[in-house]
Amino acid sequence: MFKRIEPSVAEQEFEISFTQLMSMSPHVALLNFHQRHDALLERVSSQAAQTRACARGCGYCCYLKVVADAVEIFAMVDYVKARLSPTQINELLSAAAQNVEEARDLSHAQQATINQRCPLLLDDACAIYPVRSIKCRNYHSIDNDSCRASYDNPTDLSILNNSIPELYVAATGSGDGFMAALHNHGYDDRIYDFNAAFIEAMESADCRRRYDAKKRAFKSAKFNNA
Repeated sequence: MFKRIEPSVAEQEFEISFTQLMSMSPHVALLNFHQRHDALLERVSSQAAQTRACARGCGYCCYLKVVADAVEIFAMVDYVKARLSPTQINELLSAAAQNVEEARDLSHAQQATINQRCPLLLDDACAIYPVRSIKCRNYHSIDNDSCRASYDNPTDLSILNNSIPELYVAATGSGDGFMAALHNHGYDDRIYDFNAAFIEAMESADCRRRYDAKKRAFKSAKFNNA
């Protein structure tokens, strides 16, 4: 899987993560991966000719379909329970439940054509930014206009995000390497609908226990590994 994207970056990350997962939990390995991944993206960005247009307060991408791997969701749940107030947590859960209901009868492809606010977007900023998903970490744009156009016309899938090619390749390769290491260790690497999985993980510790036992983490949340 990871060799399709960027063999050098993906293989290097796979080897590091696979080795770490022999002696530490996937939850700790994820946090270590975040540090390597972010450092890689900063290094590639600093050497690129183009500049990312992304900045705090620009949240167009926070209305795209939100998905995440199980271990990422557990990191978000830990962060939310440790850092956010009960009022904020109730707000997140309510927004996630509303998203689940809105998308209940829609296919994954159909869900990609609606603007649905990420429940973790509070006061125009990501409430769990340090532990945001790999997909969110990798998303970037060099053109705010294309992001705005995509937001204004969610059903027009011909609108393309203009990204930095070398950054996209490095970011995707790094993420694929980590996910491949999880897969090879037998951990659930399904990509879940974030809203339903987040609610389930907040309400039941059994999700994490199943994941740690290398079983399917979430019973009700839909997943899409296409």
